[in-house]
Amino acid sequence: MAASNPMRLLIDFGQGDPLTLRLKLPLGPVSVGDLLWAVFAVADAIHKRTALDLAAMGKTIGCGPGCSRCCHQLVPVSDHEAAHLAGLVRAMPEPLRRRVISRFALATNTLDQAGLITPLTGHFSTGASDAAAFRDLARRYWRLGIPCPFLEKDCCLVHPNRPMACRQYLVTSPPELCAALHTPEQNHELVLHPVDAGGALAAFSGEGLRHSRVLPLTFSLLAERAIRSEPALTLPAPVMLGRFLTLMTDCFTRRDPPLPGSDISMRD
Repeated sequence: MAASNPMRLLIDFGQGDPLTLRLKLPLGPVSVGDLLWAVFAVADAIHKRTALDLAAMGKTIGCGPGCSRCCHQLVPVSDHEAAHLAGLVRAMPEPLRRRVISRFALATNTLDQAGLITPLTGHFSTGASDAAAFRDLARRYWRLGIPCPFLEKDCCLVHPNRPMACRQYLVTSPPELCAALHTPEQNHELVLHPVDAGGALAAFSGEGLRHSRVLPLTFSLLAERAIRSEPALTLPAPVMLGRFLTLMTDCFTRRDPPLPGSDISMRD
């Protein structure tokens, strides 16, 4: 599809100078899934700004290649991202695809044996809005030691396409402290972005706000058929992205984002 001239996006979430970003968008109509790359670019720009703000406070991000402890957490993804991730798996060459699919199956089997399938399905079917319930499920999930199906040799196989929850997750404490996540000894410094782009994506219908639709990343393959069976709204790309940005800045800005050292979960 032919591309337009680069668009200059000005994102103002009420904290510091507005964020400026240039993206080359398609001319024709697109679905939300078609524009995930642009939404990811927005999230990455916010992440970069957050890292600079932390540096100004004398803090540095502890996350980096080779540290995969966070890749064993319960990761919530939007339905848009779940379908996208499932498509990435189907496009993988063999035998990589077979390995990844087997890891998805192993994760599901482990959750089933632990009696977590029904609680997870029930929680996420209502939008995962109960923070206390999520923390409890996150702790139970963590104790099972389930690695992300995309984790291979401590590296993410889909890093450029990783979901919003992963893009927005960062700590300023030493990485080794993350081994104590969801335990009484937890003492890591988790920092939240000033705007929850992942939450906005889960609540974005293409036109505007909807009831949030999220699910565990490990359910992505199981949910793909149901997600893709629903008609996908298409709009001109600048209109679609503009509506997403409006929803994100109007409804998902954290007016008082926690400072490093706050002891909160990924979804608090």
